[in-house]
Amino acid sequence: RVSGPPGQVLPLAAKVSVEASSQLQVMSGGSGRASGWLKQVNGKMLPLSLLKIDYTGNVPPTGTPLLDGTGAVVAIAFQAAGPKAGYAIPADVVKRVVEDVQGSGKVSRGWIGLKLLPQTVTPEVRGVQEGSPSDRAGIQTGDVLLSVGTRPLADYADAVNAFYFLRPGVPSPVKLKRDGKEISVSLTPVERGGE
Repeated sequence: RVSGPPGQVLPLAAKVSVEASSQLQVMSGGSGRASGWLKQVNGKMLPLSLLKIDYTGNVPPTGTPLLDGTGAVVAIAFQAAGPKAGYAIPADVVKRVVEDVQGSGKVSRGWIGLKLLPQTVTPEVRGVQEGSPSDRAGIQTGDVLLSVGTRPLADYADAVNAFYFLRPGVPSPVKLKRDGKEISVSLTPVERGGE
């Protein structure tokens, strides 16, 4: 639940479509402009991408809603990166966590049994665990992932971010490239840590 003025619950954006240079309003006053995505820190991939924000004023306190032009919450201020810059958690991450916690009391992560290497330029599959959801879906070593669910993938960090949103037991479309041809498969993750 994201609170606005007393007694008002703010709507979370159904789909976060924040691009670089998107103008955002800070719930407590002021504005900011999205300047890109933070995908890794000190060479380590984050489990989800954070939105970089350049604010017109001071960085708002952690937990402050950031709104799009329709008044929907598209991100939540997370951490300062300077006096007028910071990082924000996208609303779709907040929505994913809230739905899990309300539904089962915990955040569940989907496991698919793929191995990718962070050093590669494209999200190329380097290994598929036998009997895993990826194996059952027909994904093979050497395939290049193009999209997972509705999220297009350009690099390893995009793949890691897309995997965060996979839900155990919920089929997800995957587009991949094999031998120069695009292929679509359906992948159903299982609960992390077992079948």
